[in-house]
Amino acid sequence: MTYFTQAQSARSTPALKKMAAAAIGALALVGTAPAMADTIDFDSLDSNTFNGLDTFDAGGYHFEVIDTPAAGPSGTGFAGAIGNGNDPFLCAIAGCPTGNPSNYYLGVNDGSLKISRGDNLAFSLGSLEYAFLAPVDNLPGYSYGQLTVTGITTGGSTVSHSFDFPELVGGYSPFVSANLQSAFGSTLFSNVTISSCIFDGGNCVNPSNNQAQFAFDNLTLAPVPEPQTYAMLGLGLAAISLMARRRAKQHGNV
Repeated sequence: MTYFTQAQSARSTPALKKMAAAAIGALALVGTAPAMADTIDFDSLDSNTFNGLDTFDAGGYHFEVIDTPAAGPSGTGFAGAIGNGNDPFLCAIAGCPTGNPSNYYLGVNDGSLKISRGDNLAFSLGSLEYAFLAPVDNLPGYSYGQLTVTGITTGGSTVSHSFDFPELVGGYSPFVSANLQSAFGSTLFSNVTISSCIFDGGNCVNPSNNQAQFAFDNLTLAPVPEPQTYAMLGLGLAAISLMARRRAKQHGNV
């Protein structure tokens, strides 16, 4: 007959309780990860202009500006900017979007923007607000192209989804929302590139004579918990199971 003494129980219980507490903590982290989304709103950044290959960081994410595809991967032309919607001089010639009085990112001259986490962890997509940056103001009121979100998954595959730009109102594009989670589900990404294209004969093309331009703001992304969190969860759950078995043995054999 096996006996589980009080002394043995007293020695082992504190360590097991610590591991159980770790499991509960890990469960809390994993369970709340989707709700702990990061929002990139650019409000912490100063107004600035960027050329291809320029980089900046915001909210724990790393951004790389990409020049027009026609310039190739090493292009260094003017391709992006951080602007403030309240600045009356933000767009001297182009038709700046409307409805956003804060900072936002502008992709110009067929350029795009590549996004990854600063710690290189995977992330999922939630939503964003976007608009068309018209190359000239007072254009007729219809949609001129699409915003395209292209991601490289953690498995190395490429997935992409495009959203039509809103119709212009009074010659200017309003900001609208895009549900990225609806488009990509729970897909995990190592990086994502935001770009645009212009409708041309039924196709949406880029390069497009520097007319493919966009603006976006309030991008929500959810980081994936580190592998150590899942390891802690497994260890803690094993501890809980061990406690349950020992207690059952104690009560059944004493």
